Amino acid sequence: MDTAQQIFGYLPLKYKNPSDTAYFDFLVNSVEQNYEAENYHFGVVALHMIYMGIVYHYIYGIFRADKKRFEYILIGFHDWLKSRAGVSDFDNLSWHNFSVIDESTIFQFYRAVGIPHDQIGNLKSPVKKRNDILHTNGKHLSSEDDFEDRSQIYLQNLEKIWNFCEPEFKKLFFKFLDDIKIEIVDGNEAYGYFEQDFINEYGISKKIISQLAQIPKTEYPADKEVFFDVVKKCSDE
Repeated sequence: MDTAQQIFGYLPLKYKNPSDTAYFDFLVNSVEQNYEAENYHFGVVALHMIYMGIVYHYIYGIFRADKKRFEYILIGFHDWLKSRAGVSDFDNLSWHNFSVIDESTIFQFYRAVGIPHDQIGNLKSPVKKRNDILHTNGKHLSSEDDFEDRSQIYLQNLEKIWNFCEPEFKKLFFKFLDDIKIEIVDGNEAYGYFEQDFINEYGISKKIISQLAQIPKTEYPADKEVFFDVVKKCSDE
């Protein structure tokens, strides 16, 4: 279960939509309860849904980091998003919109951050494995080892995605800092902005905050150095 807990660290800390909070809490509880009950098969099913949710959130982060670049990757999906998700404004997508695209296909969006084709194939391999266990075909994940093996695959894939997306979230963070046009008087005010306009806005996870905490204070704009301590504090919590 330790591996699954590491996977949960890739989930956003907060969501703009309260129903998203309830949804992902439900999935986390489903993994934990099925694991405790030794229903490893359905624990993996819930874990797969969490994996895909994280995949969509990282794609959303890529989109927000550079919308013009993302538009090139979006070519071929406009009609799909219009018909299946009712999208009319392609400058205002949400992570939900990506969930209507075929799970195997959605990983092509990671070309935007330079993930090679063969590695994209590895990222989407759990989709076929998940499909195999959702059909009535006699296949059954019955052991803790089965659960751990699948969990390890998900975690390794998320680590790969995180490594390639690290520059995207650093770019989003400095965009957030640049967008603040008023003088921040203290750490409490800075934390309020960080929580609402960064964590909530972009679906930021504990993993991403830990990454941002490695940015040296010298890279911060002089009038935004108060956020250095805020990020460090959030990383340590």
